Amino acid sequence: MMELNKDKRQLVMDWYEKYYDDVYRFILYMLSDKQCCEDLVHDTFVRAYVAYDRFDNRSNVKTWLFSIAKHLVIDEIRKRKRRRLLSFVKEIPSPFNIEQHIENKEAVVHLVESMQKLNPNYRLVIILKKVEECSTKEIGEILGWSESKVRKTLSRALQSLKKMKEIEEGGGQIEQTY
Repeated sequence: MMELNKDKRQLVMDWYEKYYDDVYRFILYMLSDKQCCEDLVHDTFVRAYVAYDRFDNRSNVKTWLFSIAKHLVIDEIRKRKRRRLLSFVKEIPSPFNIEQHIENKEAVVHLVESMQKLNPNYRLVIILKKVEECSTKEIGEILGWSESKVRKTLSRALQSLKKMKEIEEGGGQIEQTY
């Protein structure tokens, strides 16, 4: 029994090293809160360790970890709604050089703020598809949805972002004429 726990611990630590960045990025984009993100990433791997015996290899490890993280994120969103707290990312790590970072920072912050206005399912699908580059099938497994529902939700989410952008741009033009 002691040997099994050691193997389990090592396996989860290997997953931590391999998937930490992916899980961190997913949670950060969902919540836009670095401190909370660190806690939820930690909780994701703790839950994976505790639930290890229930992992039946029907999906890959990354998909399973995203599923755990998704549930933690949804719980956190519910807590925040109850408390009516909203926080936005003001600084996003960027792989660009400093000039590009300065040029793109405003656009990235605006996009993240717009995504925060979307309902949680829309955010989940956009982040999993566009940021984490999961396949439609993987997203379906993570969310427990059919591939058709994933495609429809992604389409609606992108339409919502597009409408927000059009309203903001259109609103700016109306204000300029007065």
